[in-house]
Amino acid sequence: MKNIKLLLSALFIATFSCNNDGDVIKSTNDEGSIIRFGGNIIITKAIIDNTAFPDNAQVGIWGWGHNKNNSEGNMTLRKDLNNSLYTKVAGSNEFTCDAHAHYPINPDTLLNFYAYYPYTEAATATPLSIPFDLTKQNDIMWATPALNKDKTTGNNPVNLSFNHILSAITLKFKKADDIKEDMIIQSISMENYPSTIQLNVQTGKLNATASATPYTLIDNISKEITQNEETIVTNYLLYPIEKPVFIVQMSGKNYRIESTKAFEGGKKQTYSFTIQAQDITISGSINPWQDGGTSNETVYF
Repeated sequence: MKNIKLLLSALFIATFSCNNDGDVIKSTNDEGSIIRFGGNIIITKAIIDNTAFPDNAQVGIWGWGHNKNNSEGNMTLRKDLNNSLYTKVAGSNEFTCDAHAHYPINPDTLLNFYAYYPYTEAATATPLSIPFDLTKQNDIMWATPALNKDKTTGNNPVNLSFNHILSAITLKFKKADDIKEDMIIQSISMENYPSTIQLNVQTGKLNATASATPYTLIDNISKEITQNEETIVTNYLLYPIEKPVFIVQMSGKNYRIESTKAFEGGKKQTYSFTIQAQDITISGSINPWQDGGTSNETVYF
């Protein structure tokens, strides 16, 4: 997945509970420097197209500690950085939480930070699973990890860059001159498509189980298709897959469209379907998310 980045100057102070139980090495004599976070959005129903999180947006932050002489596999979860909730202050670029977390006193202890948006209380560290419901249409973001931080960096914020990880899909329809009968779109769904997905907060990878039930994008509509192109779905957020299959109900008949154009995370993609008396084929290109443009995906019936 190739993420196209939009920069945001978003400096915020992280305040967590002062609990170093998750450190590989602990000190009982003193507290370390307060951990501060700064962030860039490289990512968003809620499509977030601007360069700032909306007011009161909530992100989750995790932290794992490890000894610098040990491998990355020997990490210990910080109890005070265990899916900690940060909220964006209205009218500001600052994110806050209710308590403090500090860097470990021992310079041999390093911390790795991971963050995601939007915050969900249901997130679990084992097996690193953060569940999301696609029907809520949240623009899920994941931050590039900030690795191997210690108290020597306490004067600088931990800069987090967030990335779009879903595909934003726009569907357009028209019919060719050789189609004389009325064509009324009634619904659009995806075949064998999940309604729930999980995010691994350490890797940014999504996983899901295919469903035997079609996933509905839009239903209970009555939209006449003419020679003028009509947009039926705009920026619908979907789980990236290699070979999406659309099921389009038109005038009481279901049309199954097998696309060879994959959904790509972090990109806006436009599929333009042209109804003709031919077989179904798809061709086209994809515009990067931040460009805000469209490209044509033509389907022939």
